[in-house]
Amino acid sequence: MNAPKVGLKRLETVWFQVTGALCNLQCSHCFISCGPKNKTHEMITVDTVRWYLKEAATLGVKEFYFTGGEPFLHPQIADIIRETLNYGPATILSNGTLITDKGAQIFCQISRNSKHKLEFRISLESPIEAENDQIRGNGSFQRAIKGIRALFHAGFNPIITTADWSKYEKFAQETDAGFRSLAGSLGAPQLRLKKLPLVLLGRSAELIRPYDDSERVTGKCFDNFDINNLQCATSRIVTSKGVFVCPILINDTKALMGWTLKESLKPYAMESPACYTCRTSGLTCKNDGSHSYETGISPNDEEVKGIGKDTVRKSVNKFYSTAANQPQKELCCPTSYDSADLSHIPQEILNISYGCGSPVTLAQIELGESVLDLGSGGGVDCFIASKIVGERGRVVGIDMTDEMLLKANASRESVSGKLGFNNVRFLKGFLEEIPLANDCIDVVTSNCVINLSDQKEKVFQEIFRVLRKGGRFVISDIFSDREVPLHMKHNRKLWSECISGAITEIAFANKIKAMGFYGLEVINRYLYKEVEGFPFYSITVKAYKYKKSKECMYLGQYATYKGPFSFVSDDDGHTYPVGIPVEICTDTAWKLSNPPYKGMFILSDRQNIEVEKPCGPKCCE
Repeated sequence: MNAPKVGLKRLETVWFQVTGALCNLQCSHCFISCGPKNKTHEMITVDTVRWYLKEAATLGVKEFYFTGGEPFLHPQIADIIRETLNYGPATILSNGTLITDKGAQIFCQISRNSKHKLEFRISLESPIEAENDQIRGNGSFQRAIKGIRALFHAGFNPIITTADWSKYEKFAQETDAGFRSLAGSLGAPQLRLKKLPLVLLGRSAELIRPYDDSERVTGKCFDNFDINNLQCATSRIVTSKGVFVCPILINDTKALMGWTLKESLKPYAMESPACYTCRTSGLTCKNDGSHSYETGISPNDEEVKGIGKDTVRKSVNKFYSTAANQPQKELCCPTSYDSADLSHIPQEILNISYGCGSPVTLAQIELGESVLDLGSGGGVDCFIASKIVGERGRVVGIDMTDEMLLKANASRESVSGKLGFNNVRFLKGFLEEIPLANDCIDVVTSNCVINLSDQKEKVFQEIFRVLRKGGRFVISDIFSDREVPLHMKHNRKLWSECISGAITEIAFANKIKAMGFYGLEVINRYLYKEVEGFPFYSITVKAYKYKKSKECMYLGQYATYKGPFSFVSDDDGHTYPVGIPVEICTDTAWKLSNPPYKGMFILSDRQNIEVEKPCGPKCCE
């Protein structure tokens, strides 16, 4: 057969068969027959990936994908992704069953520290457990769901990938609606779904049927179709056996294009019957072609409405615009302030003071510090901070509600007249997009506001960005003791009352640690109220910012924990038994010399000026 050839138009994407054919599952439809004992392709080392990444950079590659097998079987997958994100966006294709909460948080931190985007694609065969497990093995559905939930909690919204079984009448369930309902039950406001045609190779050929002789690509297939639209015109895949034309054909020796990416740039003759599937279905293994759907919600609750990102913001904005002009005494959980802190603030501002605890009075703010208050409202917390920081300090309030900003700015002159200086300004902005420069703030406060955002990871990222080294946040907010049910998350009124957006204390701690904060302290905690049997707590927390320095070294410094506990451990995993000197790096020495650890340790000076060892990459992460 004289198969048509497809030339490489340009190399845009590079794939890595990172775990070869090794997989913890043995799916009955796998077109390359992956499994726990399949060694037709071996794992790729970090050094090999790094070598190809450097070559890809010289060829203008824009995006990278990691598949297998199961990528999470690779013991160094985190290091591989961290390295890859230095070169461009990356996507991990996984069955999801090995993804843990801890693992998802590690990748959240890796993603946060990179300018490039990290995506996940998780494979499920059906939104129905029995149907999925029929193909992927008993228990695989629940393990995959656990992995998907861990990614959601870490701030990712993975693409769900499923095979299109409709042609073979395998499953009766309507795929899109079923997956939409599943995503909704997991608390995802949006389903991202990519359906792929079945490729009749490997086990798939045994399960369904092999290709018929008539199912081959010919020149006529491209009479009204641009051959450059095929994925093989812009993509190649790296395996332990060399570079192949595409992820589907790594077991076809005719699809081996060479040992380097440069060698693989030659045309490929489309002799494989799998090419027929690509041509007739428009298949692309890339993320292109995935569709997004708003998730379904219960039709029986009149209060429940589908809420998207813009809808949440508009709903909250409208709610607090009204509250600026019509004081709401029961809004969220009213805060009582010390009267001495309020003597310089107009009563009309105190009337529209909403929150669940005063973070400003608990933040131990000092003279001359710069303070940022998120969701500043009428400005009460800003005006309290203004008095504390004094004339040499400065205070910035950020709010998105015009009516609140109008009230706050109208009171600035009165407050400054009583204090004798004006060090406060109010800016319109969003928590997710703080309109300030990097590293410019000493203290960030917020009073029952972060719950009003449905993009909390972005809020925490922005807080980290604007804080100086060693800077701190002090946040008062509402937390739940378990995941808030879906129907509450879609209730507009409960969103504005700080209930729908509540996350658990564990989820919060994991998120802020993944962002790079350390020294988390719980300053205050009390039961706020119960809603439909779910307890919600008002909690005030504090944490600090630190970025590991490139120059971190061991210089012969030691830290001795004073007590009274028998030992303590810090956020970096260093353990300090009481009274026993522990060698520390320069980064750790800085942390232990500053709040919140200051005074807990006896720190020695450098012991030997000749001693100088590099601090490993995992020492303080």
